[in-house]
Parts: sequence; C-alpha cells; structure tokens
Amino acid sequence: MEKRNRYNNRVGWMMMLRLALSGGLLFATGAGFVLVRNQHVIIGNEIGAFEQEIVAFEQEIELWELRIAGVRDRNELSRRLRWAQSDLEGIDHTKVIEIKPRPRLNGPVASAY
Repeated sequence: MEKRNRYNNRVGWMMMLRLALSGGLLFATGAGFVLVRNQHVIIGNEIGAFEQEIVAFEQEIELWELRIAGVRDRNELSRRLRWAQSDLEGIDHTKVIEIKPRPRLNGPVASAY
C-alpha cells in the first residue's frame, strides 16, 4: 500500500522565514566584521605613512643640524668661504685681542624695584 501523505512535516513559511533571518543576520555580522577590519587596515596604513614622513623629517633635521655644526667650526667655515670664493679674509690669530672681564665688586647693587 502506498502512502499518499508521505511528507507530513513539511517546512512551513515560518521555518523558512527563521532560516532566512538567521542567514541574513549571519551575513550582516560577517560583512560588518570585514568592513571594520578593512577600516582598521586602512587606518594602520595611514599611520605607517605618517611615521615614514616623520622619519624622513627627522633625517632632514639631523642633516641640517650637521650642516649648522659644520659652519660653526672655524676651520670648516674658512674652508667653505674659500670654496665659495668669498671676499672675506681669514682671521690672523696674532692680531686677535682677548678681552678679560673685570672682577666683580662686592658692594650692594642698586635696584629699580
């Protein structure tokens, strides 16, 4: 004998709606996670680019500090002046006068305040 009503427990509309909602919720959660993760990666790349700019600026500052230190040295300054063919003349050390400070007086100091 053949059963006429073989599929008695069919999937109803409510079960299909529940499966669709749970699938949609799972999809939305996954998509949200991917979007947030991509945003973190983009921000991390921007931070890395800013850090590389900072390193480049620090190297440039160090280069300028070395140039300034080189110009402050008397021998380096005279070499640069000769290289630039400047009209300035070198300082003769025999003609340099050294000025010594006067000794301090131990008396009271007048103040305007």
